[in-house]
Amino acid sequence: MTWSKAQLAEIKYYCTSTRCRTSFPCYPFSWQIETILKIFFFYSIKKFQIEDIKEFYNTLRISKPRSDGLRNPSPRQIAQALSRMENVRLIEGDCYQITDANITFYADELEYGYGKGFVQYFLEEHT
Repeated sequence: MTWSKAQLAEIKYYCTSTRCRTSFPCYPFSWQIETILKIFFFYSIKKFQIEDIKEFYNTLRISKPRSDGLRNPSPRQIAQALSRMENVRLIEGDCYQITDANITFYADELEYGYGKGFVQYFLEEHT
């Protein structure tokens, strides 16, 4: 997926910043996948592939919650998590469609981050 500089700054703030009021790296894996889908939906990405989620983890360098290193989920782990979600349907192969997502919490956190200047820090990183 191709993210704009502003989108990438917002996502990095939400998923990696210690200033964010959430702790994405500490979420259980299934919550992380749900959150990623909410982020996709927020940016009007309604169709995606498992590889897009893997790329999300690689791009953002999401750490493992209780050990050193980066989280690198397998396609099988991702597919299993997706199969248990009600707001996602398999289209074909490894292509999925998000049918609905509550993006309010993500939008509220971005508003907070912009208000405090935290998102701008990540935006400056990409200019």
